[in-house]
Amino acid sequence: MVNMYKAGVLSLTTILFWAISNIFLRYCMLEHGCNQFAIACSNALFCGLAMIALGNHKINVWKIIANYQTWVFGSLQIFRNLFMIMAFVYVSSTQANLLSNIEIVFSVLFAWFLFKRKPGEVDVAAMIFIVFGCFILLAGLSFDVMVKVSAFVAISSFLNVLRTIIAEVYDDNKATLSIKDRLSMTGWIMFVSGITFILVAAFLAFAVSYVPQGIKESLPFLNMLPAPKEYISMNNVLCGFINGVCFYAISMYCYLYAVSLSNSEYFMMYRSTQAIFTYVVEVLVSSFTALPFLSLTANDWLAAVTIILSSACMVLMRTPRGRRLRQMVKDAFHSGK
Repeated sequence: MVNMYKAGVLSLTTILFWAISNIFLRYCMLEHGCNQFAIACSNALFCGLAMIALGNHKINVWKIIANYQTWVFGSLQIFRNLFMIMAFVYVSSTQANLLSNIEIVFSVLFAWFLFKRKPGEVDVAAMIFIVFGCFILLAGLSFDVMVKVSAFVAISSFLNVLRTIIAEVYDDNKATLSIKDRLSMTGWIMFVSGITFILVAAFLAFAVSYVPQGIKESLPFLNMLPAPKEYISMNNVLCGFINGVCFYAISMYCYLYAVSLSNSEYFMMYRSTQAIFTYVVEVLVSSFTALPFLSLTANDWLAAVTIILSSACMVLMRTPRGRRLRQMVKDAFHSGK
């Protein structure tokens, strides 16, 4: 039980720093013209370097690098961040985080399918309300924006659930790790993933530069790849460095620690409150920077309340008091028959 409360504190710390990180990344894109892919990679790279510097230098690095789960987790990490950053172009960080609560539904369904953790009646009802809340939020957007945001957030959320499941079953992510060992483990995961994707993406961008213009026009996704020079551009490097060292490193440490103490869907329940943290941070930041001021409509508030309360209900039902309450309701229901 102590571990679950500790996991709760770590989960809340994670989402607070994720909220700050999301706002900072959106600010960098809108105000400093940062490239989505380049900043996602440099963020992971500098986050890893910071954690390696603070961690145990005697750790078995080869064991981490040779583990295929390291590469799967790192790949999911970068692409998840990339698609979420792309959503920030069209909606606020708070709106994107509200929509990303759909990953709670994905998480419960995956846990049921992979780990045989069957959802209860309250979970099913809450998931229906979460989906309903997402539809309300999307209904307030123009059709073109709605399609793009839905695709980016859905893909990001799906990848995040897969990432959390990998973190739960990751061989070296044990609850008994020391602070320095966990820093080193997380740091090397982020570092090898970041440097590899920078090299691969730079090579692909170089190859695409020789592709005829007609093919590029018929395959617009090729234009998403940044030019190799983007990875050494001062705005991308500096913004990735600040975010990776100051915000993302802390969040990743707490994230992997929280999942090692609990499980993927437990973390996702706490993750549902990220929109609250994001809203507070976004309003504060927009008041003294050039970031657009966040203005939510009545539909946005209705969607937010629906999504957050439904998610909170799922969290409470997983506590000892919530399980007792659920059993009392079941007993009263059966005794009334």
